[in-house]
Amino acid sequence: MNRPWPFHETQVSEPFCHQDVRRPPRGATAATGLRLLGPALRLYRCQAIAHAPDDGRIFPLGTHTADSPRLTLRWLRDRARHIGDQFDPPAARPLLAWLHDDRAHEHALAVLASGTPYAHTIRDDTVRYLLTAHPTTRPHP
Repeated sequence: MNRPWPFHETQVSEPFCHQDVRRPPRGATAATGLRLLGPALRLYRCQAIAHAPDDGRIFPLGTHTADSPRLTLRWLRDRARHIGDQFDPPAARPLLAWLHDDRAHEHALAVLASGTPYAHTIRDDTVRYLLTAHPTTRPHP
């Protein structure tokens, strides 16, 4: 497998990210999803739910724990694609616009990297889909 830079992998019992034996690449920040050394101090709890406002019912659609803001956003976007696959083409336009909006994604990465929760709502005629992510310091069962 071709790697962008040489690094050394270490196996430990807690979540651990790759350790670069040189320097991190230029521009490596928390928003890029690259961790710089040692155990991951912050994890991100992701959740997708469907909410029917008419009767108040809530349907869990999935949860995930990610190691970085970029992996968090990737999971949220994948769930949004799955939700969008259920929509008729005209109803899916706002969702498709968000999926292709790089500025919105950079904003989400910056929000998550700062340690602030992030949420995106997808509206359908009768259902609201809520994609959320919040930082945590330990994995949830």
